[in-house]
Amino acid sequence: MNTDEDTRLIDAVLASGVKIPPIPAMLVNVLALERDEDAGSREFAALIGRDPALSGALFRVAGSPVFGLRVKQDNLEKVVTVLGIRTTVAVVRSEGLRMALHDPALGRVMNALWQRMNAVADIVLEVIHATRLKGVREDQAFLAAMFHDCGVALLCRREATYAQAFQNPDTWPDPVQLDGLHGTSHTVVGLLVARSWQLPADVALAVRHHHDSELGNLPEAVRKTIVLIQFACHILAQRNGGEDSEWRNVWQAQAVELFADGRVDMVELERHFLG
Repeated sequence: MNTDEDTRLIDAVLASGVKIPPIPAMLVNVLALERDEDAGSREFAALIGRDPALSGALFRVAGSPVFGLRVKQDNLEKVVTVLGIRTTVAVVRSEGLRMALHDPALGRVMNALWQRMNAVADIVLEVIHATRLKGVREDQAFLAAMFHDCGVALLCRREATYAQAFQNPDTWPDPVQLDGLHGTSHTVVGLLVARSWQLPADVALAVRHHHDSELGNLPEAVRKTIVLIQFACHILAQRNGGEDSEWRNVWQAQAVELFADGRVDMVELERHFLG
C-alpha cells in the first residue's frame, strides 16, 4: 500500500471533476441509531420503514437464496432480526448510494451496474454461509461487494464515453482497461466514496485494491474479501460467457492459497454455482 501514491491519485481524480455525493439524511440517522447500544430490531425497522426504497432493499436481501426469508411485506422487524443489525446497516448503505447516484440520463447503465453489484454481493454472502468462512465479517464483505465498482458509477456520470462502454447489457467491459484509456481509476474513486460515506477501513481497502495482484501487505480479512469478490465476478463471467482472464491469471491461485485450510474447496464451490 503506497499512501503517497493514493494521495496523488486522489488529488488527480478530484481535480478531474468527479463529485462524491453526500451521505443522505436517512443514512445519517441510521448510522446514529447504530451507535445507540439500546437500539434493536424494532427501532431500526421503525426508522427504515419510513423509506420504501430502503425497506424494499432489505426484503430483497432477506429473500435471496442465502436467507430465503418469506415474510409479509409489512414485517420489516423480522427482516432486520434475521439479517442482523450489521448486515441491515450494510444494505441501507448500499441502497443509499444507489439512490444518491440515480441519474435518469444513465438509467440503463446504472441499472446494469447495480444489478451486477447485487449479484456479486449475493454470491459473496452465499459463499460465506455455505462454507462458514472464518476471518471475514459478513456485513463488511457484503459492503465491499456492493461498493467495489461504485467508482464506475461516478466515472460514468462524469464522462459520456466511459458510460458508453456499459451500454450493452450482455457484456461487461474491463473497468481497469477503461481506466487506462481515460486516464483515471475507478478504484481510487471508490476509495473516495468509501471514506466519504464512513465505510469501515477494511471495506475501503477492499474497494481500493480489488484489482491489485499483490495483496501481501493487506490484512487477511481484506485479502479474503477481495478474492471472494473476484470469485463472484468469475462466476458471473462463466454464466454469461464473459471475459475471465483476470480470474485465471491472478485470482485462482490466490484463492487456493488463501483457503488452503480445507474449509473451502474451490472446485466444489464452482460446481455449486455453475451446476
